[in-house]
Amino acid sequence: MKKLIYIAFGVSSVSFAQMATEDHTHDLANPRFCSSTEQQEKLFEAHPEYKEMYDAEQAAFQAEYEEYWEHYSEGDRATYIIPMAVHVVHLGGDENISDEQIYNAIENLNMDFSESNVDLGATIPEFAGITGDVDFEFRLAKKDPNGNCHSGITRTYSSTTYDEGMGFSSHPIVEAVKSEHGTWPQNRYMNVYVCIDPAGAAGYTYKPAGWIPTTDMYAGIFMRHDYMGAIGTSNSGRRHTLSHEAGHWFNLDHCWGGSNSPADPSNCTINDGVPDTPNTIGWSSCNLSGSSCGSLDNVQNFMEYSYCSTMFTDGQAARMQTAINSSTAGRSNLWTGANLSATGVLGSGELCEADFNADKTLICGGSSVNFSDASFFNVTGWEWEFEGGTPSSSTAENPTVTYNTGGTYDVTLTVTDGVDFETVTLTNYITVLANPGDPLPYSEGFETLDEMTDDMRFFIENENGDDEWEVTDEAASLGSKCAFLDNFANTDETKDAFISSPIDLSGVDASDAMIMSFDYAYKKRTASNDEELRVYVSHNCGESWALRLILDSDDMTEDVLVSPYTPEGAGEWKNEVITTITSAFYVSNFMYKFEFTNGSGNNVYVDNINLYPASMSDIVEASQNHNISVYPNPTNDMVTVEIDGSSDGDVTVELYDALGSKVGNIYNGPLSSTTNKLNYSTASLAKGVYLIKVNGAGQSQTIKLIKE
Repeated sequence: MKKLIYIAFGVSSVSFAQMATEDHTHDLANPRFCSSTEQQEKLFEAHPEYKEMYDAEQAAFQAEYEEYWEHYSEGDRATYIIPMAVHVVHLGGDENISDEQIYNAIENLNMDFSESNVDLGATIPEFAGITGDVDFEFRLAKKDPNGNCHSGITRTYSSTTYDEGMGFSSHPIVEAVKSEHGTWPQNRYMNVYVCIDPAGAAGYTYKPAGWIPTTDMYAGIFMRHDYMGAIGTSNSGRRHTLSHEAGHWFNLDHCWGGSNSPADPSNCTINDGVPDTPNTIGWSSCNLSGSSCGSLDNVQNFMEYSYCSTMFTDGQAARMQTAINSSTAGRSNLWTGANLSATGVLGSGELCEADFNADKTLICGGSSVNFSDASFFNVTGWEWEFEGGTPSSSTAENPTVTYNTGGTYDVTLTVTDGVDFETVTLTNYITVLANPGDPLPYSEGFETLDEMTDDMRFFIENENGDDEWEVTDEAASLGSKCAFLDNFANTDETKDAFISSPIDLSGVDASDAMIMSFDYAYKKRTASNDEELRVYVSHNCGESWALRLILDSDDMTEDVLVSPYTPEGAGEWKNEVITTITSAFYVSNFMYKFEFTNGSGNNVYVDNINLYPASMSDIVEASQNHNISVYPNPTNDMVTVEIDGSSDGDVTVELYDALGSKVGNIYNGPLSSTTNKLNYSTASLAKGVYLIKVNGAGQSQTIKLIKE
């Protein structure tokens, strides 16, 4: 995806190229609560001129706030409506949170800003009398910046969901959204970005500042997906995180002031500029009797890290009211009648777009898909059409459909509000894999593939959007091609995987042992490389996976090569055999997955994947232990029998059906001293199982061939 580069005030901050090459070393399991102050300080270090502007603006704002606070009366003011846009930046994983989770996050935000949160009553008596009603109502936009009907939620597939922060001229997450969805100006929308990792924290944002162009969208709120709301990937203990960050966006400091660290005793000498929040060192635990600076601390404040938050104070509410009436960063334009009309938040919205989602779009035959309507607005009726599905049509809002036959299928939805109609068709939206899958014995040498995904043979998982598994003809353990990961170019400790299409193991007797083998080639880049190749198997079409093999860097090799590795000859390939696939996996839609976790190492290659029950070992292993390969296998129109080396006397290569009847002569004669490739047309053969028999030089070998 192309990225746009924006230069603010002619001064570039951290460039996209710089940010893209940084290692993501954050502890994703233990994020910091908030990095707003840290990100702001980083920006000031890079641009001292911004710090001068900020200090002057904050001094002027403090005077304006104190004047407002002197005459402040909670009951004398109106509710301010704030248009929002939520931008989900994802890699197709759990971070692509549902609309429902976004709605829940906004619902909790509105409760916190209107003193209607369910835990407000838990506020201890010492502070219950000064809880503040901010009186802001946040609403998702119903129109985009061009005035078109919109849900207020954008979704962008991008590797930039890992965020290092600090960017007002080239922030990668913002650039990804702008590239696909255009600019949503901060003086018209409160932009919230949802991602995997916002600079190692649960969230962060920036206080209002004049250096940020009001017509751009860099100064939004950046949220980790599992801290948005109380459902989905998040939980109820994190439901106030968005309110904390929104507090910063409306010019609140942490309760201990503008330092980077809570629990620092020196925080007693600074404050947050709010009269009714006691000075405190700051809390990351729920000590309701804490008196860190000589008086009882407001540990339950939303601007603390205590995770038992229940409230803003009156003084904080007044400060945010001051911010929303300030022209700094365009905050005072958000709630104007013209902007509320332009963003569509005043009404319930008109029917303007048909849209839908599905809980999965890749399934095996016989599986079901749950569809959900995502049309807007005021939909009262639905007409669905499901090509290849059962039922083939529905009038339900959220129907469930079963697909039995392999293929790709369209889905059409027409919605109405009782007067107007809108229709959408998503072409090839549902992919159904054959069930039962490929027959046994299974053999994959990648010889017939140009891309891993050709003919839906394999499916790719690429965690960060960089180099992924591909087919190469620069190396092979057998034949001329193999699977290859350009791991030399991957340096960020992410995972890359390829997943097979289904394989039919349902006919294997439960007492028969399953054998899976493959060849691999790999070298380290440094002796300390820590990388892993894992093999998983699934008995339910990839809905869940069971680990069956781990090979770490030391298991695979002791060799080190500082340049990109390509294996040279059969001696550099190793063979691995897996015998732990139990009868629980003897199903018609068995699948396997090869997953590599990179760690700044070298390239890795996989070839010659075989899967068969022990009862077929005499046939399969004969072909593996000699200098003969057959491809493509399964085949459609043509098969190649490849034999390395010459023989004394003539060699016969013959084709037999499963009953042992001879159906064709592939070759009869001598072999050359190099590689012999014998081509044979299978176009006239019926689908089924055949045997290729090679006789000569005192040897007899049999290889199974599948005609599709």
